[in-house]
Amino acid sequence: MQEPSVSLCNVTKRYGSKKNIVTACDSINLEVSCGHVIGLLGPNGAGKSTVLNMVCGRLLPDSGTVTVCGTTDTGAIRSVTGFVSETPELDPHLTVKETLFFECSLYGMPQNKALEHIKHAVKDLELESVLEKKVSVLSKGFAQRTSLARAICTDPQVLVLDEFSGGLDPAQIVGIRSVIKKLSKTKAVIFSTHHIDEALSLCDRMYIMNHGSIVQSGSAEEIVKATHTQNLEQAFLRLTGGAQ
Repeated sequence: MQEPSVSLCNVTKRYGSKKNIVTACDSINLEVSCGHVIGLLGPNGAGKSTVLNMVCGRLLPDSGTVTVCGTTDTGAIRSVTGFVSETPELDPHLTVKETLFFECSLYGMPQNKALEHIKHAVKDLELESVLEKKVSVLSKGFAQRTSLARAICTDPQVLVLDEFSGGLDPAQIVGIRSVIKKLSKTKAVIFSTHHIDEALSLCDRMYIMNHGSIVQSGSAEEIVKATHTQNLEQAFLRLTGGAQ
């Protein structure tokens, strides 16, 4: 049996002071293996981003265990994960090309290997026309595609995407989904989304979150059957109280 690339076991994360504690995630359990895509669905404030930040070692849980590629060490976790945030986190003073080479250098990747990986990332994400442009002049769509290219050019074992399709037009979204499907053949992919069609298009398994908890999980068919609804959208609305 294949060991999961990502495993969260009874993970809880809280924010705030003793007088005002907010539980962002409560007893979260989930797994994803190489070759599979899972999606976190839920309204704003459901805890999706907190889960993803713990998966890539950017946040520590207050309790429970986050294991990624066999390790619980946050430094080691960051070295095997690629993360794309909802809002691109890029240095505006660098060009797209400089951004990608700098990322590879941070991981200690030899130049010849970096060239190969960057070449594939640029081609897959159609960044040739902006390669020499500074990040500061990019449209939101190109900035998001650059952010994804930066995440994959280091060849991570786990790809983590937080609302990755924000700012992309419909044609770009179709292209990005195709890239993600291709990448998922050799990586574990976990992403969050508000879009039902995105989840249906990409996911092997879905976790629906509400108020910091996973309220249902499974394939689309399993979730629809468990909620006695006709489709995933109806199931989502029933499980989250219709909140968006």
